[in-house]
Amino acid sequence: MRLFSQIKKGYSSKAAIKDIFSGIVVALVSIPISMGYSQIAGLPSIYGLYGSLLPILVYGLLTTSRQFVVGVDAMPAVMVGGMLAQFGIMAETKEAMRLVPVISLLTALWFFAFYVLKAGRIVKYISTPVMGGFISGVGLTIIMMQVPKLFGGTPGTGEIIVLLQHIWNQRENFHLLSLCLGAGTVVIILVCKKLIPKVPMTIIMLVIGGLLQVIFKLDRYGVKLMAPVESGLPKLIIPDIKVAGDNFLELIMLSLGIAGVIMAQTLLASGNYAKKYHVPMDNNAELLAYGAMNVAAGVTGCCPINGSVSRSGIADSQGTKSQLMSVSAALTMVLVLFIGTPLIKYLPVPILTGIVITALIGILEFDLAKRLWKSVRNEWFIFMIALLAVLLFGTINGVIIGVVLS
Repeated sequence: MRLFSQIKKGYSSKAAIKDIFSGIVVALVSIPISMGYSQIAGLPSIYGLYGSLLPILVYGLLTTSRQFVVGVDAMPAVMVGGMLAQFGIMAETKEAMRLVPVISLLTALWFFAFYVLKAGRIVKYISTPVMGGFISGVGLTIIMMQVPKLFGGTPGTGEIIVLLQHIWNQRENFHLLSLCLGAGTVVIILVCKKLIPKVPMTIIMLVIGGLLQVIFKLDRYGVKLMAPVESGLPKLIIPDIKVAGDNFLELIMLSLGIAGVIMAQTLLASGNYAKKYHVPMDNNAELLAYGAMNVAAGVTGCCPINGSVSRSGIADSQGTKSQLMSVSAALTMVLVLFIGTPLIKYLPVPILTGIVITALIGILEFDLAKRLWKSVRNEWFIFMIALLAVLLFGTINGVIIGVVLS
C-alpha cells in the first residue's frame, strides 16, 4: 500500500486535515460530473457515484502519485457511449448495463498487459493531433446524442447523419420549458467559467434544479425528472464476457483504445504534478494501479475509470499532500450513497443534460486545431481526419484510423 509510505516521513496532522478536507471537496464536485458522464456511457446516473467509490479507493492505495485524482471521466465515457450507439444499444437498458462492465474489465486486462510489457515509456510517441481530433470527434458525437434531452426528447445513437436525423425527428417532443432549463444551464455555466472560474457552478446548478422542482413542481409542467435510485453501496458483480457475443473483437479494439487514451492522458497529467513537486513517480507502477481501479470499476458495474485533470486541479488547489485525499473522497461518497440518493429524483433531466454538455464542450480540442492551422498545417489535416473519422464512421473505426495515423 503506497499510501502508507506517503504519510510516514514529515507528514503532519495539519497536512492530514487538509487532505481529508480536500477529499470531501473532490467528492462533492464529482457528484454532478460523475452522474452526467455515467449517462454518457449508457449507464444510469447512480453508477457515476459507484465509480467514485471503490475505484478511487483502490487507486489511492496503489498509485505513486500524491495529488492525482481519478474517477468517471469524459473520454472513456464518450468512447463507451459511442460504441453502444454504433451497436444500436440504447442507453440505460439492461443490455448496456451488462456490456459496459465487460469493457471495464477488458480495459483492465490491457493495463496489466501494458504493465508486463513496461509500456509506460511509449506515451511520448502518441501523436497530439490524432489524440485531439479523436477526442473532439467523440465529444461532438456525444453532444449530438444528448441534444434532444435538452428539449424533452430522447437521446440518439449512431453516427453524425443518423444523429442529425434523430434530432429533427424529435421536434414532435419539443418542450419549451425544458429547453429554457437545459440551454440556460449551458449558458450560465459557460459564462461563469469565464467570469468566476473558481466557483463550482455544476454543483450550484444542480442545487438550483432541485430547488426549482421542490418549489414549482416542474414535472407538472412536463419537465422530465431523474429516475429514483436505491440508497446504499453498489452490489458486486462478475462481468460476463459472453454478453459480447459477435462483437467481442470490436470490444477488444475499443478497450485497447480506451486503455491507450487513459494511459496517455493520465500518465502525462500526473507526471506534471510529480515534476511540479519534485516527487518520484513510477510510470509502470501507475499502469498496475490503472488496471486495478478498472477491475474495481468492472465489478461494481461502472464504465472505465480515467484520471481527472479538473478534479486533480481542485485537489491541488486545496493543498493536497497525499492520497489520503482519495480515501477521504471515497468515504464521503459512501455517506452520499446512504444519505443523498433520495434527492436525485428531484433533479430535472434538462439541467443535468446541460451540465453534461458543458463538460463535453470542455474536452473539445478546437484551440489545438487553431494552433495547428497557424503553425503546422499538415498536422491540422491529421487532426481533421481523426475527427471526421469518428463523426462519420463511429468510435471503433475512429480508433483504428487513429492508430494508423499515429
